[in-house]
Amino acid sequence: MKNFLLAFLFLFSSTLFCQININSSHDCEEIVMQDSNLNNQMYSSSTPIWEEDFSSGFPANWSKFTSNSASGFSTCNWQWTLDGTYGYYNGNQGASGSNALTSSTASNGFLISDIDSANHYAYGQPSGSTYEYIESYFTTDAIDLSSYAAVSLEFEHLFRYNNLGNGSFTPPTVYVSSDSINWTTYLVNNNIANNTQSSNPEFTSLNISSVAGNQSTVYIKFGWVARCYYWMIDDIKIVETDPNRLEISEMTYGGWWIGYQATGDIGIDYTFNPMAQVSSNPYRVEAIVKNNGASDQTATKLNINIEEGGSSVFTAFSNPIISTVNANDTLAAKTDFFPSNYGYHDISVWATSDSFPTTDTLVKGSIVTDTVYGVDYDWNTDGANAGNGFYLGRSCGGQVLANAFDIYENTTITSISFHVNDKSVVGAELNVELYETNGQVWLEESDSYTLKSTDIDSWVTLPLLTPYPLFAGTSYMAAVKGQQHPTDTSLISSTTNPNTSKYLQDNCGTGTWYTVSKALLIRMNFGTSTSVTDIENKRIIDIYPNPSLGFVNVFSSDLNNFDINIINCLGQIVFSQKNVIDSNIKLDLNSLKSGVYTLSIFDQNNMISRKIIIE
Repeated sequence: MKNFLLAFLFLFSSTLFCQININSSHDCEEIVMQDSNLNNQMYSSSTPIWEEDFSSGFPANWSKFTSNSASGFSTCNWQWTLDGTYGYYNGNQGASGSNALTSSTASNGFLISDIDSANHYAYGQPSGSTYEYIESYFTTDAIDLSSYAAVSLEFEHLFRYNNLGNGSFTPPTVYVSSDSINWTTYLVNNNIANNTQSSNPEFTSLNISSVAGNQSTVYIKFGWVARCYYWMIDDIKIVETDPNRLEISEMTYGGWWIGYQATGDIGIDYTFNPMAQVSSNPYRVEAIVKNNGASDQTATKLNINIEEGGSSVFTAFSNPIISTVNANDTLAAKTDFFPSNYGYHDISVWATSDSFPTTDTLVKGSIVTDTVYGVDYDWNTDGANAGNGFYLGRSCGGQVLANAFDIYENTTITSISFHVNDKSVVGAELNVELYETNGQVWLEESDSYTLKSTDIDSWVTLPLLTPYPLFAGTSYMAAVKGQQHPTDTSLISSTTNPNTSKYLQDNCGTGTWYTVSKALLIRMNFGTSTSVTDIENKRIIDIYPNPSLGFVNVFSSDLNNFDINIINCLGQIVFSQKNVIDSNIKLDLNSLKSGVYTLSIFDQNNMISRKIIIE
């Protein structure tokens, strides 16, 4: 079974959560953790000039410092550990460590500033009213770099924070000095948003030549000022800086960095993208390029290639720039990609300059569909890429979980699909809802639905009571709502797509909407090409995903004891299933060749036929 999070989502109880109110900052503690993933940055292959992996604990000649900004008694020195954080946000009341750093030498220990645990130990609950800002620093002893003109500092770390933008908060920061008095500052939070865990590990490389090159006494200080969460560090090295070196990170194809500023939308990376929507909102590819070398890089540009079925269908470049030493530049393709075919697309980006041949290549995928709109990575709609779960049903009320979807072309939503986490319980009640994102205005809902045994660890599709029109230029939320229950009975699986907007309505508190750290496996289903309403019998048929990589789901609102035929272009029946009584059935069509087929659903009185595409 997949790992899941004991996400006790309520404001005034023994476990709290650190989330961001949609309209204002909220200071409580959060409960959901970001999945680990590697950061695709390139690092020097030089032999380290100096290094520390903490195999002998906290170095004897280093110093550390902590103080409470509010003059309280809760403090937090950096410590050597093998365990990770003991913060209460993870739901186990500090009984054990979690989220341990997975650095190269994590098995022999690493350093942690566990501020969430320190505040909980001193102040308990509720965190929103009692937590205080704590300074926490450690400093190396003197390092001799007098023989090296160009040097870079490299390390592996893991962090999470809240209160970004608050004047009392200092994000994870590195300070470098040649005299231990005057310090040069380097922010190392790498554009990570509030309430979002960094990659595990996050690799960071800093060109510190301007302050440390040819210096006989160099001091490195790591520190921050925070109220909650943690920062872990390991495998610190100083290496000679390559003359020419670029790194690429934070790829997006939804215009998350600068594209949305021009279009006024959210800039979401849609992994399931209806053709009608993408025709009005083409793929806008961007990435962040950093110059970590010793020299400025001329003609630095982003390179983009998009493939369908292994063949390139689109290439593009950003405008070339001069990338100065230590610069972080956001580069975007000069032209957008308008797909002409349905199916899976590989989107690759890399950076080059006149002096640097190529960075690592970052790759993301997106499926152009006819009606399915989603942000998850469950490509085959089989739950294989479903992540940890967020709870819905609570003893204090039914929570609501939602993904935001920008609409670029007028359409109609007929149903909402969601993945039921494998820790859900048969008999739990829930329903789907539709909201306008601006102001969280309720628009429509489905009938209440009771989970069956076949729904656990599976996708479920529920039709809205009435198909609802969606209008271009408006953002909507597809949501799943749990029903109040004495025990936790239902969870919706999560996904690690970072460039999305995702929300929780806390109905155990005041009903306030908050952002959450990870998007949900919740999708919209549009139109009539895969969703058909039999007006006379008020039956709704959903067929998704379409195109498919091999698995197709068929949902009927009340049709039962029906047959399914799949017919190829020659009129031959290539798949048949008789006497279907399940209203939500998954068809395994992996044996069929790629192509266009007709799927027919019929009983004694009705027949509905739709085209489907197998990739």
